[in-house]
Amino acid sequence: MNMTNFTAAAAGLPFNSTTNATFATAMLPFNFSVFGMPFSCDKFGNSVTSKGVFLNDNPLLRPVSFFLSQLGVAVLLTALFRRLLKPLKQPRFVAEMLAGIMMSPSMLQLIGKEDLFVGTSKETNMMHVLENLGLTTFSFIIGIRTDVSVIRSAGKLPWAIGILSFILPLAFVLPFTEFIKKSNPIGGFFLYWVSVLAASSSFQVTSYLLEDLKLLNSEIGRLAMSSALVSNIGSWVFTVYNAFFTWANYLQFPKADYYKMEILRFIMVLGIVFGLRPFMFWLMRKVPEGKSIKESHFFIMIVMFLSVAFLCEYMGYNAYFGGMVLGLAVPSGPPLGSGIVQKLEIFISSVLLPAYIVDVGRYINVFIITEANFTLVEAVILLAFLGKLAGAVVPSLIGRMPFKDCFAIGLVLSAQGFYDVLFFKLYLRFNLITEEFYTILTVMAVVSEAIMTPLVCYLYDPSKRYLNYKRRTIQQASNENELRVLLCVYEEDQVFSLMNLLKASHPTRERPIGAFVLDLIELVGRDHPLFINHQFHQRQSSTLTRTDRIISAFNQYELRCEGSIRHQFYTTIAPYISMHDDIGTVALEKSTSLLIIPYHKSDAVSNIKGVVRNVLDKAPCSVGILVDKKIIMHWRSDSRNQSQFHVCVIFYGGPDSRESLAYGMRMVENPAIRLSVIRLIAEDEFITDMLETKLDIKMIHDLRTMSDDNQRIEYRELIVKDGVETSSVLFSLDDHYDFMLVGRRLDNDSPLVAGLTDWSYAHELGIIGDMLASSDMKNSASVLVVQQQTTVEDLAHKS
Repeated sequence: MNMTNFTAAAAGLPFNSTTNATFATAMLPFNFSVFGMPFSCDKFGNSVTSKGVFLNDNPLLRPVSFFLSQLGVAVLLTALFRRLLKPLKQPRFVAEMLAGIMMSPSMLQLIGKEDLFVGTSKETNMMHVLENLGLTTFSFIIGIRTDVSVIRSAGKLPWAIGILSFILPLAFVLPFTEFIKKSNPIGGFFLYWVSVLAASSSFQVTSYLLEDLKLLNSEIGRLAMSSALVSNIGSWVFTVYNAFFTWANYLQFPKADYYKMEILRFIMVLGIVFGLRPFMFWLMRKVPEGKSIKESHFFIMIVMFLSVAFLCEYMGYNAYFGGMVLGLAVPSGPPLGSGIVQKLEIFISSVLLPAYIVDVGRYINVFIITEANFTLVEAVILLAFLGKLAGAVVPSLIGRMPFKDCFAIGLVLSAQGFYDVLFFKLYLRFNLITEEFYTILTVMAVVSEAIMTPLVCYLYDPSKRYLNYKRRTIQQASNENELRVLLCVYEEDQVFSLMNLLKASHPTRERPIGAFVLDLIELVGRDHPLFINHQFHQRQSSTLTRTDRIISAFNQYELRCEGSIRHQFYTTIAPYISMHDDIGTVALEKSTSLLIIPYHKSDAVSNIKGVVRNVLDKAPCSVGILVDKKIIMHWRSDSRNQSQFHVCVIFYGGPDSRESLAYGMRMVENPAIRLSVIRLIAEDEFITDMLETKLDIKMIHDLRTMSDDNQRIEYRELIVKDGVETSSVLFSLDDHYDFMLVGRRLDNDSPLVAGLTDWSYAHELGIIGDMLASSDMKNSASVLVVQQQTTVEDLAHKS
């Protein structure tokens, strides 16, 4: 039947009537009903786009403009809630879901605008299509970010927590729902699926929550991630197959057809694992190390993703299942996994996520909640929460973890987030839960997340363990036989500069240097952070990576030093925002006296500046920030003119200046080094801390005593009036210095820097350090900005 005959039949006219066909065409657009089911016929252009308000057309009655208006409002509300809730330490999930709830019909009804975003099926069809596309794409991305291989390296404690946090919630809630089902079969059926959703856990929710809390690579973060992955696998398998079996029994699905579908599903999974995955590794080998994937590689992966999703729909499975399996098959991390995630991130955050937020809120109606059902659902949620909490706390206590840490892990694993809401919506679509139960589950997920997040922040602060009573400074290490140093590397060209700094530190067999090299790699395209101890980790690839080359370079240097330097190597793969936790952990466990991290003033690596700031705030030892100007690269071990290496210390008092001077005094023990100390004294400075002044005088006295027996030490005192004279002194320094040491912290009210505070660019380097590292300096020496460790005793003294 063509369109003309169809419209004629709808109007009750004969098909072959030209007059009636003309009449029907003239009547477009129109609505009609067949067997009580409403239909709408409209011209394609008018049905999709709006003619505009100037032609008396309502744009909100057209799918494109209706969709764009909802999308724009969702983006604005999400940004507003994120801004407002950020001081309250609320995660992204709370802000996003509040935006969806605010756009729900029940919330709009409160302000008398319930018809604002309520469209017909024609307007909402586009949102449903995007909902399914969003769910499939989310599943693909989540699969990419999930590294299932970490299960093999998980210890007994993560396995115990993961299994118990999966089993105990089900053991708590299922008997309760079975009891309710005896008295109320229909309500008990829906409540059963509520209990399944409440008892399930999501690895992705745990990952995003820890990322928002900046705890992803903390001690409890790593434990929670491994435990959540174990629990999530059990929950996912139980939930998916339980739902499938229920519907198969309800529809009286033949067993033969069921086995046929499952065999095809198994064959598809094998094809992805053994066919597409090797092809992905072949694509990875085409990408040079350190480079991102090409557009052609991204195009191939998108075609592969859409093809697998279509194949799943064609065979009767949901598209999101294929997206999840393919994502799990993609090699996580750079270059392929991280490249796909980075390229899809903008599309997901700007289109798919707001669209799904709107669709989630569309079915939230708080006015249909009854007291009886709310009590039942709340009882199920509480029992599931207690089961998850017990599953995490009990094994952790047996493992002798502090109670606060155990409770924090339990709260993290009990949290529900965006991926749980995806399943809430999926179960609502399949009529496994009612709209009332869906509303209660979604709202309570937001409320519980909003409460748990600040509570976890209160219970667990990883930086507290870095603050200790024992001094770990260069001054304290001068009385010990071994100087322990932590070297952080995030670019290969920093290796040689660090080697020269180690050599200048005068290692000997009697007083060796224990160097712990930590390679810093940003976590991209995966959820699970990694910390690798290369003393126990065996390489499995024949291809040399950046870390392999760094280790090889330091090993060769150790051989040339003949026992005066000993290296140990580590790699951390973590987000830059929380990478300082791994740095502080290594420094604390290895009892290092100095932590050295290179500094890059380029805005292209601004994330490293955040790492430097966090290290300065929370390091458990003294910190040295190395600004390398490539001047000391000529000072090789085979150089014939080693005596020309000249070190200068800028001393102006305070703990940081004393620390830098102590390092310079250690360096000058090397016969190939000359040391110049320039002390800056303010002309009208008022002494406010007599103890600090006494310590400064004692340090200078030790230097002068040392210079009596060492002709390679030069000491000068310069009196300056203000910051202008200080800058003049620094900019007038000769260009024959190879290396400069300076303390970082200096009181902004000090006359030495009066008028310079507003001109400081790099606050991590301090005012004087920023000037020395500036390209305006005539002296092109490399700079080490030193900050002495802050102990509990120091804080008590200041208070």
